[in-house]
Amino acid sequence: MNKAIVSSLFALIIFILPLVINAEEIPPKIGVMFSHPNEQYAKITSPGGKYKPPYMNEETVYPKVSYSSIYDKELKYYHFLKQQGYNVQKVSHDALNSLELLHQYDAIVFPYTTLMNHQQRENLKRYIYGGGGALFIYGTGRNELDYMPKNGQMDLTPLIFHTISYIWEWDNLTELFQSRFITDNHLKNVVISNNPDVTHPILTEAYKKLGRNYIQISENRSDGYWYEIMEPWNSNIKPLLVISDFSYASQPEYMKKGKTGAMFALEYGKGRVVVIPFKMFDFLHVEANDKWEDNTRGLAWDKTYGHEDAAALTNSSVNWVIQRASSNAFKRLYDVQLTTSNISAYVTPQKKFAIRGTVKTSNGGNVPVRGYLKVQVLDQNNKVLGEYKRVLPGLAPKGAEDSSFTEKFEILLPGNLANGNYTLYITFEDTRHDRKGFITRAERFTITKKGNSGTLSSFKMFSDVPMNSSHYKHISDAAKIGIITGYGNGKFMPASNVSRLNAMMMLLRALDIKPSSTATMPASDMKKGQYGYDVMATAYQRGFITLENGKANPQAPIRRGVMAQALTKAFQLQGKSDLPFTDISPSYEQYKNIEVLYHHEITTGTTPTTYNPYAPVTRQQFATFIMRSLNASSK
Repeated sequence: MNKAIVSSLFALIIFILPLVINAEEIPPKIGVMFSHPNEQYAKITSPGGKYKPPYMNEETVYPKVSYSSIYDKELKYYHFLKQQGYNVQKVSHDALNSLELLHQYDAIVFPYTTLMNHQQRENLKRYIYGGGGALFIYGTGRNELDYMPKNGQMDLTPLIFHTISYIWEWDNLTELFQSRFITDNHLKNVVISNNPDVTHPILTEAYKKLGRNYIQISENRSDGYWYEIMEPWNSNIKPLLVISDFSYASQPEYMKKGKTGAMFALEYGKGRVVVIPFKMFDFLHVEANDKWEDNTRGLAWDKTYGHEDAAALTNSSVNWVIQRASSNAFKRLYDVQLTTSNISAYVTPQKKFAIRGTVKTSNGGNVPVRGYLKVQVLDQNNKVLGEYKRVLPGLAPKGAEDSSFTEKFEILLPGNLANGNYTLYITFEDTRHDRKGFITRAERFTITKKGNSGTLSSFKMFSDVPMNSSHYKHISDAAKIGIITGYGNGKFMPASNVSRLNAMMMLLRALDIKPSSTATMPASDMKKGQYGYDVMATAYQRGFITLENGKANPQAPIRRGVMAQALTKAFQLQGKSDLPFTDISPSYEQYKNIEVLYHHEITTGTTPTTYNPYAPVTRQQFATFIMRSLNASSK
């Protein structure tokens, strides 16, 4: 080969190589939510009236008036990002029904997307925890799509009518915001500026675009604006923008000039979020030909100022949320604690066997919780003889106001109740008041009645589970709930492999599902009426477990791969992760289920790079996996 040919080939390679490299650099895909339900909601009018939500006093429902076009706000962000050179696409509201569809985007912009249903909020939460980014501009997720008003009906979509607590203003999306909602405040002549106490990449990039080291956005519209006032529970979350001045506030007691936040940047799991609790879309100025609905046609609204600032902040916010969260980002910690005191049992002068005491329910985690506190007295057959129940609509995370609740209880039984042993069973069922959830924490005491007095003894832990075991707390919690029972000799045998049958027994107990006597399965090694058949058949019909070569194999150890299916299906968990495991491939049948468990940190593998799908699961491991799944299932 002569030198001329070699030189030509070399030049061709040098020319092609950058093209190949650039072809591999796929630009981030940004979505803008175009929500048809929200677009329609803006146009709806409905009457006011009175409504009494469960467990609340009668509330005033204000008339719903028509809003300015939400479609125009969506269109404005779409054109703005397109003009800025982003790879931007319109996202249908239906995408919120699918975690897979959401994960097609590196980040999604939500302009005034107030209406979502419970599952859509959950999908969005999981999308961000798994690494997605989001820019929320005003009113995100605060209304319930399932209550979209029809002609002549009151507007009951605001979530406060359904969550019955401002601690859960965004329902199951609340933990993403890591904040308490304070109020909606009507302000006039507002000035919004950068927080002088905060340095953040979003602000730094915006300053660079503007050529100055400050942000100032303001308005002097005669009708002013509504602002969402929110307060992060996490002291590390500082507002990037603050409301530095205003001339009027409908609720001045909730305002502090220079302190009340107007923009927040959060990390949640592997994802990033920017929350803008004011109508910044009205300050954004876009010129584009399209089918605008309002006369503003994409332009900034009259008597609003700081249009360049709004544009620079939008750019820098999108650039920040498309990146993965830092290594020390928010990791979800669920930890409800039940503490009892002053418990007594005795026959009163009125001939009632009274069980009285105090229970303190505390939130020791970093996510809000809610549910039912229930105190029951059970006989030897676990039949409920009496109970006391209290709805706890919201406990804020540890360290915040309203993170615990103390309740006195009294249960009165007949004074002539037979002597013997009874169980005082105290539980916390994690759920919204109008839904069924799972018992995630419990305490047990034995009440020994003898004549007119009763003595109490605390729950006795298994003798072969030492307190220094990494599984101790999970085994203890599972035993107190009644998920695991151990053996008659007071032992649990934690290091023994758990059989497929025993694993399904534990799982059904955790779910409070009774084995069905009518359930069937086409297993060649088990017959109806055989011990454990109803358990295995119930689990099989629900998709928790599958047959192995046509066999149920009830006494065989459950394997880690099968365990992933059982937990994911049983607790209806979802999520996506970048798995680090080298011993499983995407073609492995349990790959997606393992991905879900890894997303929730229910399992992190047997080593940082191996999952060991065919290894047996021990009894202590399965107890831990169930409790972690219960913790992850709180919504």
